[in-house]
Amino acid sequence: MVLQITQKYLWLPVHKDAEVQKLHFYTAGEKVNELDVKLDVLHPERFFALDVGCFIGQKIEIVGDVSEDVLGKLTCHENRPDTFYSDRPALHFTAETGWINDPNGLVYADGVYHLYYQWNPFGTEWGNMHWGHAVSRDLITWEHRPVALMPDEFGTVYSGCGWQDHEGVAGFGKDALLFYYTAAGGSNQWSTDQGNKHTQRLAISTDGGETLQKVGTVIEHIKGENRDPKVFWHAESGAYIMVLYLDGTEFAIFRSADLLHWQESQRFSAERMWECPGLFALPVEDRPGEKKWVFWSADGYYRIGDFDGYAFHPETEVLTGYDTKLGYAAQTFAGVEDRVVSMTWLRTQQDAGGFRGMMAIPTKLSLKECQDGLRLFFRPVREFRERLVKAGEEVGVNGRVAIPIASEPMVAKIDDTAGTPVVIGVDETKIHIEKTDKPVWVIIDRGIIEYFADDGRIYGAVEADANILTKELAVEAENGSVQCFRCSK
Repeated sequence: MVLQITQKYLWLPVHKDAEVQKLHFYTAGEKVNELDVKLDVLHPERFFALDVGCFIGQKIEIVGDVSEDVLGKLTCHENRPDTFYSDRPALHFTAETGWINDPNGLVYADGVYHLYYQWNPFGTEWGNMHWGHAVSRDLITWEHRPVALMPDEFGTVYSGCGWQDHEGVAGFGKDALLFYYTAAGGSNQWSTDQGNKHTQRLAISTDGGETLQKVGTVIEHIKGENRDPKVFWHAESGAYIMVLYLDGTEFAIFRSADLLHWQESQRFSAERMWECPGLFALPVEDRPGEKKWVFWSADGYYRIGDFDGYAFHPETEVLTGYDTKLGYAAQTFAGVEDRVVSMTWLRTQQDAGGFRGMMAIPTKLSLKECQDGLRLFFRPVREFRERLVKAGEEVGVNGRVAIPIASEPMVAKIDDTAGTPVVIGVDETKIHIEKTDKPVWVIIDRGIIEYFADDGRIYGAVEADANILTKELAVEAENGSVQCFRCSK
């Protein structure tokens, strides 16, 4: 089918129970896009939109394993469809539409936090991996920006990182933003036809992250589905460092002087750890001037040790960072000088509102000595804590506190647990938190509960009913009392 593009958005009618159809888009005989979509023109559940604004005035040929009659029912519109913006979390970032997963390209530059993320704009399942984009000045309130990176002949766009090149060593100008990402060759037909494999590629931005320009490959295929580059500067050895997932439980470390040419310096395996690696130094609390390095992977597993600029030397076994399995693929922000800030994807399943998945409240990371040795601690960033306004206090009766939530996100501080376990429940959702003599903080938002206990040693998140803010929160704790807070805007 040939379609004359006269308006900005091509509407795609979909139904989650329909079969996936692959559509190829050509203009002037050149392929410009490819996507998988559960197309259903007769009984659509909702519409997703493909931005074709750059082709206005041109003709696009659409080819797929569907009839010309079906393709002929696709139409262009000036605006995106507004059919599925149901209530969503108020404090947790979600994509405007579609599926979201790993946070990518996290960088603080010129007073702005940039969040890029794995995104399927055309369905609530994983696929069609793009980079979405949002910006914030406080890590809590986010503004959606246009799509940042799209699939091409090198593959769909998998996870990666951001870095601001203050010195201009890469040759794109001082303060240019550099984005390293995995081009997942073989993940779409386009790249399969070209014989491309997974490679690490570079995109740059010279307009503050608003638009990203693909530059080229910086690391060719090594093995398997090698992916997820994370870059930082190591002052002690005078080099830029990249950590990369290779295959199985294997990772590699690379060094560079110019952010363009990379030399492998270490290859190692870590039991249970795989994909989305991170490597960062953290201060040890109550030990002035002391720091240790943390090697991190997607599931929240980590090891503590030292890093000399060439190799990571672990000093612990593989440790578990999260109390639950919902958090995944956390990444730290580049460009933040006074602390290490992490953001993780929460793998929620509900998709009634046309979106699926969300980001957790960003956390500040540190290390602290515990009974079993050094452990990672998670605490909500100060920007979140500073917005909390006390909204009341509830006192327990026979060890149970009932808290009305009043249709708005709420933060509960549970005191006087007397070292006993805490049970938090909303209908069928129950959270059991181990014994602690310190307050337990609970964040309740639409569809999600996050909790921090034992001063941040215990962090977890659980999916909750989308209507949780109309429920009553029940807290069971010995002699418990609860302070309630709202999050101001």
